[in-house]
Amino acid sequence: MARYQESFEELVGFSRSMDRMLSSLLLQENGQSSSMFRPPTDVYETHENVVILIEIAGMDPDRIQVEFTDRILRVSGRRSDQHHRAACHCLEVQYGEFASEVYLPGDYAVDAIAAEYKDGFLTITLPKVKPEPKLIAVSAMD
Repeated sequence: MARYQESFEELVGFSRSMDRMLSSLLLQENGQSSSMFRPPTDVYETHENVVILIEIAGMDPDRIQVEFTDRILRVSGRRSDQHHRAACHCLEVQYGEFASEVYLPGDYAVDAIAAEYKDGFLTITLPKVKPEPKLIAVSAMD
């Protein structure tokens, strides 16, 4: 069981690294500034939905743009620095333009995608569309 957990954790780490790398490439490909940052982003599935959770505290929800096109969910905005500092000892919170892009294979009910901002987290829920089996008529050959 421990080996399974280890393998799972390695897979999750690899998946996060690949997601960051691909997002970085997508941002550069779209001609975005290199000063843009990517907030921490989780992507997970339930039986009914794919959920994207983005940690982006200190935002006005009206200043966050969410777009889903060609299987890519893109969240962007700008977090302004409102703090006046006399001296800085440690600066880890990022400010300025941000974007997070996630490639999402599958089919979704686009009209039912929902986004909610609460306690510094943006949660985007994409309802999955279950494929309907298609019956194919069989014709007789003469």
